[in-house]
Amino acid sequence: MQQAAAGLPPHQFAALLPIAFANLASQPDPSSPLHSLCLQHVIFFVFHHFPDNVVNGLDLALEGCNTNSTPASLLDAIVDKLDAKDYLKKNVSLDLGAAKADECARVLSKRLDEARTKLPNFYGIWSRYMDSVTRLAQLFLFVPIRDGYEPNKAVSVLQRECYEYFARVAAVFSPLIAPYSPTHPPFSPSHEAQAMLVLDRFVEFLSALHFNSSIPPGMQNIQSLVWQYYCEKLSILTHGTQHYYDILERQLVRLNWQALWPSRLAITAMETCLDTRSQDCASFVSQMVARIPWSTIMQTMHEDSRPSYLASLFGVLVRLASRSRNYDKVRASLLELVKSLSLRADWNRISPEDAMNISLAVTKSLPSDSLSNPIEIVSVIQVIWRKISCFVAREPFSEISLQKQILWIQTECALLLKAEPSQIPAAYNSLISDVNSLATNHSNLREFRLVTRELTAMWKNIENENLGESLVSQWTEYVTANPSSPLILTSLNTIIDSLNNDQHTTALKVIEKLIAAYFLRNDSNWAEVLHWIQFPNKNFESVKNYLLTVPKSENKQQMLPLTLKVFMDYGGADDNKFFELHYYVTSVRAKHFTSEAGFLCLLARLLQWIGKRSPTLPSHFAPTDDLLASVIKYLVKQQKNSNSKVGPFSLCLHLFISHFRMRVVLQILEMFLTQQTLGDGRRPRCDANSPVLNSRIAALRDMAQQRANQNMTNAFNRATAYFVQIDIHQIQSASKLLLEIGRSAFGDRFLSDV
Repeated sequence: MQQAAAGLPPHQFAALLPIAFANLASQPDPSSPLHSLCLQHVIFFVFHHFPDNVVNGLDLALEGCNTNSTPASLLDAIVDKLDAKDYLKKNVSLDLGAAKADECARVLSKRLDEARTKLPNFYGIWSRYMDSVTRLAQLFLFVPIRDGYEPNKAVSVLQRECYEYFARVAAVFSPLIAPYSPTHPPFSPSHEAQAMLVLDRFVEFLSALHFNSSIPPGMQNIQSLVWQYYCEKLSILTHGTQHYYDILERQLVRLNWQALWPSRLAITAMETCLDTRSQDCASFVSQMVARIPWSTIMQTMHEDSRPSYLASLFGVLVRLASRSRNYDKVRASLLELVKSLSLRADWNRISPEDAMNISLAVTKSLPSDSLSNPIEIVSVIQVIWRKISCFVAREPFSEISLQKQILWIQTECALLLKAEPSQIPAAYNSLISDVNSLATNHSNLREFRLVTRELTAMWKNIENENLGESLVSQWTEYVTANPSSPLILTSLNTIIDSLNNDQHTTALKVIEKLIAAYFLRNDSNWAEVLHWIQFPNKNFESVKNYLLTVPKSENKQQMLPLTLKVFMDYGGADDNKFFELHYYVTSVRAKHFTSEAGFLCLLARLLQWIGKRSPTLPSHFAPTDDLLASVIKYLVKQQKNSNSKVGPFSLCLHLFISHFRMRVVLQILEMFLTQQTLGDGRRPRCDANSPVLNSRIAALRDMAQQRANQNMTNAFNRATAYFVQIDIHQIQSASKLLLEIGRSAFGDRFLSDV
């Protein structure tokens, strides 16, 4: 046959190939002599006038694989003839040449793609051919690269060639390793061995390419192209993902990922992959990230590019830290990487825009126990996040740092609400302490109030009523235990605006606690409270209505005397408000009082206003306009209605008859007010020349000498001068007297002034 063929042209043998192939296919038993003879004929025809008939013979053999009519021995024989097992060898007896090898690669790619499209069980049918097919693929793809490679070319030319050659590689291997569609993996778990073989040859081939040594790090290379290919083609699977991505990972991690210096675009692709692709992709991404030489990359990067690059890298790390399963295989390496990155001093250079994207990732990705019980890697992630957000001690104030600090606290509050309800209170308390520490040393506390505002703004996002009440209580307990905390003043400014309209009652009750806590300071004063407190215009009327509505059993109002006191001076004194306050004070009932000292403070402010108003009144006026008289009459009425035998009337005796100090203070006040009266419809004593028509000096001395009042001696001593020095003390001194004896009796600092 060889002698007869010697003088025949190749195309005549090409016509004989289908006949020879049919004969071979009719003899499937590879051990039979006839099979061997037919195989020899086919091989002879394929390689006659080499390489003219190789393409036709290959195409015919591959087409027969779809029906299993091609004996595996035929492809094995082609592999042996072409020495494909040693495809890297330069000197071979049968050299295809670049053009013919490329043509064979195109045929192989076409037949594989057709087979995958037509055959639902592609791997099951082609499994016995995979060894030979992948050997041939390596050879067909390598010869053009070998023949066309020139190491001295410009790097840009090498990069372009690397890109083009990788596209050819992907065209051949994609039918074998890429999903058919998002719902159809290329192979099933039963074909794991064949899939591992294919991927092994794929990785082996890529690792052997000359481009690995000729393209410097930091440029587009094999690794960057593989990552791009993974993102675009391999990561799309949504069904059957666990097995598929596990197989991919086991092989792809063998590539030299230290040669990958990803661009920001490549890192952004990692973020996208972790966000939008199967969770089973994350393990491979973590293995890749753990191998990349980030420190070297940062050192060679331009300073201006580093912040945005760090932002994207941190976004990847946050997403990887969301589940331990993501990084189980590189737990120690990834933790070491995160720790080394946490030592950087330039995290605060990340822009607010990038910080916003990070905030979204942190909120979405970090586990629910990130604040209450974080694992080590999450704790380090949080350290970096703090640095990014400028939420560290001694951070200089700037608009940018403030924006990021607000982002930080909003993110932490969102994380907090993801936790188990039982874990939230302790974590919330820790968060309050963190914010307080930064606020204590902040150079611009008034601007920083926008950060502290978020600690209460989070209450409106709580659906669990019991949890909400618990956090409100925790907040008030914290400020009470820490009266020097700057959070008190900042919260006075922001709490109403931070909550929903239906939470104003809660806000006002908290303000009452905040004011009480503030006055536990040694340097407290009402002027500073008034300077900080904010009643937003849009809420002003609703606040006023609540504070000046007389508490009754049916309306469930709560008296908030300290809040009402500061509200009276908010926005400047308004006589109309004080007329309403007068009605409020003379109408409130004892059981609705929450603080005797607080009530005294409110009453002192009312008396101060009456004292300033009195000199402007005419000498005589309608008795119905006499506010002081109406107060006294109301108090006398309360005395008559109480069955007490403890002496003159006392509003608080009716309200808190068991509170001895309150009784004494208000008895003294009642006597002083009576001493200033000059009769119905007449202006009270307002100057030194005003006569005393109702002296109560003797009554005061008698009361002071009573045995039951001996422990109130200090209050009586202070009060005596107000009764005796009539040229100095008139109605204008009533509020001062009340504050002085009230402070003596109760000790509260908010009774120092009004």
